[in-house]
Amino acid sequence: MSEHLAAAICGDSTLLVQGTSGTPEEAIRYGWNYARLLAEGPTAAALVSSPIMTAMTDGRIARIEELTRIPSDVQDALITVLSEKTLPVPELGTEVQAVPGFNVIATANDRDRGVNELSSALRRRFNTVVLPLPASAEEEVEIVARRVEQLGRSLQLPEVPAAVAEIRRVVTVFRELRTGGTEDGRTKLKSPSGTLSTAEAISVLTSGLALSAHFGDGVLRRPSDIAAGILGAVIRDPVSDRVVWVEYLEAVVRERDGWADFYRACREVTG
Repeated sequence: MSEHLAAAICGDSTLLVQGTSGTPEEAIRYGWNYARLLAEGPTAAALVSSPIMTAMTDGRIARIEELTRIPSDVQDALITVLSEKTLPVPELGTEVQAVPGFNVIATANDRDRGVNELSSALRRRFNTVVLPLPASAEEEVEIVARRVEQLGRSLQLPEVPAAVAEIRRVVTVFRELRTGGTEDGRTKLKSPSGTLSTAEAISVLTSGLALSAHFGDGVLRRPSDIAAGILGAVIRDPVSDRVVWVEYLEAVVRERDGWADFYRACREVTG
């Protein structure tokens, strides 16, 4: 979404800061060419622009992915940039003023746990838009099927049809574990620590598509093609999430009509 917005607004979506727990402040502000810094001291030629600084000077859109995974003290480097549209460079006794057209699009998954919450000062400098999950299973299946087909083409995979039954199965597993209950409402479930988002379902099925294309019979219909991918998406905490997953397999998947092959494949990779 952020990539498409940036490309539509300014024709460029490449000014990107990928947020991780190790993202340094230099990724938000600026860095230095240390060879030139040692030889010449702090000069404009020795300064290395961050994507944010480049966007400010060129009047373009900068993107920050997974903002809440960035440490809080690094996040706070954005406050002056967003409020004053200014980036001070005290080593040079100057500052960078943003030209018209500059802005920042940041994304975060609000289902993630153990992340760095935004400070109130930073939060109010963003216009927040919450994108809801697909309302119905049919809508989510349609989104996943369309995106898997697109990714298959972009990855130059052979023309392999993704079986709708397998797509629906992955979506069902993710939705039930995400919401903490089966589709019919009869069984309450524990939810794992992962997000189990639509994007992760797409990733699981794209991986299965590649396996079926290169090692299978050319059709994504074997549960073994997707079992390992689902296991990796569900079990993030090897202790608590494994308990949740095994309970789901035994209480729901094992008893569901037509899912016996999927149950066996999942039990085999789960161990």
